[in-house]
Amino acid sequence: MIRHLHPTDSPGLLQFSQSSGRGETCTLVGALRGGPSGFPTVKYATIALSPRAWQSCWVEAHRGRIDGVLRAGPRSGPQAWEVGELYLRKTKSEIALDLLEQIAIPAGGSAAHRIFVRVQANSAVSDDARKAGYTTLYSESVFHANSARSSMSKLGIPDHSLHFRPRVSADELALFRMHNATTPIDVRMKSGQTSQDWIATTENLGRRASEWILDLPNGEIGASIHRNSTRSGHMFSVNWATEAGSDLPGLVAMALAESKDVQVSTVVPEYRPALSHLLVTLGFVEQAQYEVMVKPLAQMVAKSQKAFAAIG
Repeated sequence: MIRHLHPTDSPGLLQFSQSSGRGETCTLVGALRGGPSGFPTVKYATIALSPRAWQSCWVEAHRGRIDGVLRAGPRSGPQAWEVGELYLRKTKSEIALDLLEQIAIPAGGSAAHRIFVRVQANSAVSDDARKAGYTTLYSESVFHANSARSSMSKLGIPDHSLHFRPRVSADELALFRMHNATTPIDVRMKSGQTSQDWIATTENLGRRASEWILDLPNGEIGASIHRNSTRSGHMFSVNWATEAGSDLPGLVAMALAESKDVQVSTVVPEYRPALSHLLVTLGFVEQAQYEVMVKPLAQMVAKSQKAFAAIG
């Protein structure tokens, strides 16, 4: 059985780090930063000492020996949880199934409707996730370029050819309509069909990320661009309505704007091939493939109260 990480686990974490492999899962930001890496011992030792932080971490241990570490919690809202990190002892890879299955219990207990996990395509963990009740939501590819400036120059268009504005709270409903119009129905059905579900399942690019909106002449939103730039790299994501499809080069130009001459990465779901094709012409290379998987969680139903009617 899994349990929460405890402060007394600090020595066990050091021993675990010496026999664990690379991470088995990652978040969107993790995928854009190169994917799962080795076990971060200092990070988890710090988490173990913080009661507020270790509540989002679980371990599977046997007689004091840690065999697996999992970190999970809400994505962008309480309705959607995500397995952010999963590390396994090299000789205990079979416990991935147990960890992915059991994490659904605290997630459901927190009133989450579903739990997500991102795994490398065709990996052993993706098979374990299916056995644990997860299904593939969609596949995605991470594209990477060594120079944002070089990719920008290949577009051959100024970054001000389209007019964008920062997102405001009033955009929520229009963005949800664009999501419904551009996302395959099977993806929407598995990830939630209400605006609250959509908000909860949204993936962000970090605290410093910004979002920019392209308005259509009819008043609807034509595109949404997320971007986050640091000294070491730039990441972005693009979603657009059918009516703005012809403006895709301009959308990518905006996504690359103010990125300086650093490495740049983005992720493209399988149902957006036009963006993949454009990125390749700009010098991007497909770096990795992932499966985004989801498991629906049973909801607690209030017990019905019995009522007795008088006879006669």
